[in-house]
Amino acid sequence: MSFLTPLYLLGALGLAIPVILHLLHDRPKNRQPFGSLMFLDKTKPPVDRKRRPTHLLLLLLRCLALLLLAFVFARPFVEVDNPAEARRDRQWITVLLDRSASMQRGDLWARAKAKVQTALGQLGPGDRFSLIAYDDSNKPLAQIDSWLGSASGGEVNAQLESLAKPGFGGSNLGQALVSVGEAIHETETEEDEQPFARREIIVISDLQKGSRLNEVQGYEWPAEIRVTLEQIGDGEQGNAGIEQVASRVPWAANGGAPSFRISNSPSGISDELEFVAHTAAGDAFSQKVHVPPGRSRVVELPAESAGKPIARLAIRGDAATFDNQFHFAPIRQQTVRIVYVGEDDPNDAEGSLFYLASAFQPSSALDFQVESVSGLSTGPLPEADLYVIGDAVGDPLGQALGQAIEGGVIALVIVQSPTQAANLGQWLGATGVAIREVESSDLNSRFSGQGAKLELNLDHPVLMVFRDARYSNFTNLHFWKHRELLNLPDDGIDVLARFDSGAPAWLSADRGAGRLLVMASGWKPADSQLALSTKFIPLLYSILRPVLDEKTRSRQFVVGSEVDVTRFNNGQADGGVTILPPGDGAKPMAVDAMFTPRAPGLYTANGNGWSETFAVNLPPAESRTEPIRMDQFKKLGLPMSATAAAPMVIEAAQKTETHRREYWQWALAAVLLFVTLETVLAAKGSRSAEPVMT
Repeated sequence: MSFLTPLYLLGALGLAIPVILHLLHDRPKNRQPFGSLMFLDKTKPPVDRKRRPTHLLLLLLRCLALLLLAFVFARPFVEVDNPAEARRDRQWITVLLDRSASMQRGDLWARAKAKVQTALGQLGPGDRFSLIAYDDSNKPLAQIDSWLGSASGGEVNAQLESLAKPGFGGSNLGQALVSVGEAIHETETEEDEQPFARREIIVISDLQKGSRLNEVQGYEWPAEIRVTLEQIGDGEQGNAGIEQVASRVPWAANGGAPSFRISNSPSGISDELEFVAHTAAGDAFSQKVHVPPGRSRVVELPAESAGKPIARLAIRGDAATFDNQFHFAPIRQQTVRIVYVGEDDPNDAEGSLFYLASAFQPSSALDFQVESVSGLSTGPLPEADLYVIGDAVGDPLGQALGQAIEGGVIALVIVQSPTQAANLGQWLGATGVAIREVESSDLNSRFSGQGAKLELNLDHPVLMVFRDARYSNFTNLHFWKHRELLNLPDDGIDVLARFDSGAPAWLSADRGAGRLLVMASGWKPADSQLALSTKFIPLLYSILRPVLDEKTRSRQFVVGSEVDVTRFNNGQADGGVTILPPGDGAKPMAVDAMFTPRAPGLYTANGNGWSETFAVNLPPAESRTEPIRMDQFKKLGLPMSATAAAPMVIEAAQKTETHRREYWQWALAAVLLFVTLETVLAAKGSRSAEPVMT
């Protein structure tokens, strides 16, 4: 039994009052003076140390009344609300604790741990409890199959304290919810085990907009699972973030400085931010950037930092500082190898090779190496990122090209002669492929500007670049000659463009891990105006885009993403690679192929005779710290427990309060009963008392 106001029990000390009064009760009353006694000396009555209280029944009633009165004011209650419900229902509570980078703000982490303690207070004997920390992956911290009170609580707290602070990863709440939901649904209780009446997932998180929820959308939740969202906020002080902007037109960014996007949240405390560039030598260069709340701005490095190696960037002026650093790896030129297979002279302005070599110019990030090999060569096929095939190829070289394409290389075939039909059929895996020469119906079309035109499929990845209004106009691009491709396979080929006659102009076919592209008309002046148009360079770069993305992105990563170390050293990093993490005293780690960084900073990859630095930063989405609206979770079909559980909680509280009132009300009724009996007995005793003659 417990008491709501236990200090009132001190009122039981009042029991001494009736005891003292009853000890004094036997003194004479109703004295009658006699005149004959006036001549006697007055003496004090003798002290009777064996005096005992009189009227014991009255004394008992009065003591019980006072004791029960103190009991009433102390508000007694017991832990079991209803004796009929002493055997409580069993529950399984799973806590998902957000440890992503955004939880580093203010006191969010301490408040999150306090929420875990609140969840532990809901557990009773025999309950099951799971504690899982999540960011971009899940980390089980504790699993208690049968709750044993303080012993189980100590085990959970020990694991919780081992997680001293949040990590640096992104927040993938959708993946965490779905994986836990499936695990709970698939777990079956033993035959001798009490089933679970309640299965609840409690999410303790800041629930910021950068959290990924893709997996939740469309997921069919088991009926027995409910989800409670415990959102922890930081007072809506806003935040600003920084990320590098990929070049939208890499062919126009040769030698250009990198660009960065600075975003300010709608609740940002200021629209004036400071952009700082830190060099490897320790110098700092800053500039003021005006970014209104809810907007973003793309900026370049401060002009004073030109020519200096930049190691780190920073922004200042926002409320949260956890994401204000951006680590920047020094630029190292990557080599892109292009091999032209054909008989063209590289100095012949009427050939295809001349324009191919002119289209790819080196930049600070990319070094294009264009070489040529005869199609009749019997030597080994040179390694390349892109093969451009402009003539018929002999059998040994043709087989090598087919294997290279299947292995993941991109090949572009320029159909310029019917003799290429055998090669084309070999690489497409088709028989009977034929090529027919087609010229414009107007013999003077080249001079009149009335050659064939193209109709493009801009939904294909290779041609999506031409959705940009600057490059989408093909009305002035004419083709004087083209070849009609006959007996092509029906499956596995995408038509990227057609001539206005309906014949396929550009084709794409995925072959194994690689891609084969076919042009029915080339870009040399005798065939078309393509090489001299503004469409030529964007088209070639778009064909090479997968290679360029791999080359240029190999040095900037985010926490939690896999780093393929074999990409380093221009793809020549074979085995024996060690990674040195950032920080003083860090120890190098041996890596075979893949490495997953868990903290931001500059890492160094070392191999046999080479060394490269790469940067790791926080996921940009973590900077979006605005809270997610709760109605968004309902739209995603999340089985929210707050609305459904509220009536049950209120009813349980009402039951508990009712039982508490019943105890003190019964005690009050007993007080009234004892007072009534005491009054009746005291009245009878006073009427039967006789005067004492003195």
